[in-house]
Order: sequence, then structure tokens, then C-alpha cells
Amino acid sequence: MKNVIRAASLAAVASLTLARTAHADEKADCVAASENAQKLKDDRKFIKAREQMLVCARDVCPAAVKKDCADQVADLDKRTPTVVFHVKDKGGQDLVAVKISGDGNPVAEQLDGRAITFDPGVHTFRFEAAGNEPLEQKIVLAEGERDRNITVSFGKTGGDQVVPTAKKGAPIGAFIVAGIGLVGMGVGAAFWGIGLGDKGTAEQPPPTGCKPNCPQSTIDDIHTKLVIGDVAFFAGTAILAAGLIWTIVHYASGPSNKEASALLDIASGTIRW
Repeated sequence: MKNVIRAASLAAVASLTLARTAHADEKADCVAASENAQKLKDDRKFIKAREQMLVCARDVCPAAVKKDCADQVADLDKRTPTVVFHVKDKGGQDLVAVKISGDGNPVAEQLDGRAITFDPGVHTFRFEAAGNEPLEQKIVLAEGERDRNITVSFGKTGGDQVVPTAKKGAPIGAFIVAGIGLVGMGVGAAFWGIGLGDKGTAEQPPPTGCKPNCPQSTIDDIHTKLVIGDVAFFAGTAILAAGLIWTIVHYASGPSNKEASALLDIASGTIRW
């Protein structure tokens, strides 16, 4: 009887020891998961960080660690980007059987309209559907970007297309106006130079100049050259400014009606590449 009681006591002690050891191990796992989660979060690997935070948010973890990890999970849920893919065939109809991979990793075998989570950053997505050439596209996902719609079309039979960026032609008229302005400024500067030179010469005493008894015709001629210089230079400046403003407005505005119409024809309501 004594042996039975002794054996039962030893078993109870062993069981209690194992429980304490297991509990200590669980606490250590909680702390390690919390530290790993923070490192992953700092590296913007939000999905793996969330997995670790769920480990340290369990009831077996210390209260302080559990609360911090639970709060971090809620924060990551808000900051982790999500994407909804839409893929269309050559006729513009939705495709369901589409194999999608992101950065070489499988993402989906078919589409059902659900949002898919990704880490923030640049991702390369590959789209494959029977009867079509595979497509690839780089996409930048920002922190906190939720339910972003990405529409992909396998394009027309003539080949996959990308919507081109509108490039406006050079404003030739603006360049001509600016050129006229520069010429006007040059003419004005030339008349200034000639007029000031003649004035300097006239103010010299004879025989070089005519001071102090210069004829009125000489004085009028110098005055006319200076006035022409003033008018030509300032008119040229105004014309040049008009040409520059014309150029700035041209490039700052959107594409012309003709260019915009061409883009709409290409896009046909969805992105094609």
C-alpha cells in the first residue's frame, strides 16, 4: 500500500513539473514570437508579422505581451494592402479560371471577387488563362491601400497592348512667337548700342565730336535711335514672355481633344497591355 501511495505521489510531482515546464516554454514562445513579429513588421513583411502576433496574443501568454500583440494585429489589419483582381478576355468578358502568381508565389487558381492581402511594396504579378499568352505587370501597393481594384485584359487578337501615355506635340507657334521676341530684344539692344555710341562721340569736343554746338539733326538722330532701342527691346521682352507662357500652358494642359479621343479608343474602358 505504501508503494502505491509513493508511486502516485511521484506521478503527481512529475505531472506538476511537466506542466510548469510546458507553461514556461509557452511564455518563452510568446516573448520570442513578439520579438520576431516586431522585426518582420519593421521589414514591412506584414503578413508574416501578423502570424507571429497571433501566437503571442494567445491566452497562455503574459497579459502585457498578449495585449500588445492583440493591438499590433489590429494595427496591421488596417495597414496591410488588399487587392481585388478582375481579368477579362479578348471580348471584354470576365474570366474566372485564371492562375495568378505574385513575385513567383501562387496567389489564386481562379477568381471569386474576394480581396487578397499583400505586403506593401512593389510586386510583379503574372496572369495565366487558357488560350491566352501570359501577362506580367509590376504594381506598387501602398500601406493602408484597401480593396484596390486591378483590372487586366488579355487585349485584342492583334496582340497585348498597354494604354500609351499621351505625349503632346511641340507648340511650334509658341516657339515662333518666342523667337520673334528674342529678335526684337536683339534689335533693341543694337539700336541702344549705336545710339549710346553716337551720343558718346557727339559729346566729345571737335574735331572728334561736336560739343557744345551739335546740330539739332545730330541730336534728333541720337534720340531716335535710343527711342527705337527702348521700344524694340521692351516689345521683344513682352513677345518673348507671351511665347514662354504659351509653351507652359501647352505642356501643363491635358491632351488635345484628338489625342484624348485616341486614348479612349485604345483604352475602351479598361486597361490593356
